[in-house]
Amino acid sequence: MGYTRYWKRTEEKITQEFIDDVNAILEDCKRKGIRIRDGWGENEPIVTLNEVYINGNAEKGLDHETFAIDNEPSDFEFCKTARKPYDYAVRKILAKAKKYGLVTDVRSDDREQDKVVRSDAEYLGEN
Repeated sequence: MGYTRYWKRTEEKITQEFIDDVNAILEDCKRKGIRIRDGWGENEPIVTLNEVYINGNAEKGLDHETFAIDNEPSDFEFCKTARKPYDYAVRKILAKAKKYGLVTDVRSDDREQDKVVRSDAEYLGEN
C-alpha cells in the first residue's frame, strides 16, 4: 500500500520552538505505543535545527519511506508511509511545520486516514 503525504518546503528555517513541538509529538507517540526511529528505522529519531529525520520501527517491519524536513526549500516533497503507525507522527509534524511556515500545500491521499491512530501492536495484530 502506498499511502502518501505531500508538501512544499518554504525558505523558513527550522526553529527551536518547532524542535520542541516535534519532541512533544514523539513523546505523544511513545505514550500511544508508536515507536519512532531515525530515517532508516533503526536508531533514535534525528531532530535538530538542521533536520527532522524519522521513520517507523524497522525491527518490526513498521518502517517505510523516510520522512525528512531540512532547511532546504523545495517545490515538491512527499513521504509514503503505507498507513503504518508512524504516519501519525508525520501528520502531526507536518501540521506543526505548517504552523511555523516551514511547509505549505500539505495534503494526503485520503483525509479519512487523518482520523486513524494505531499503536505498533494494534497494526501488527498483537493486541
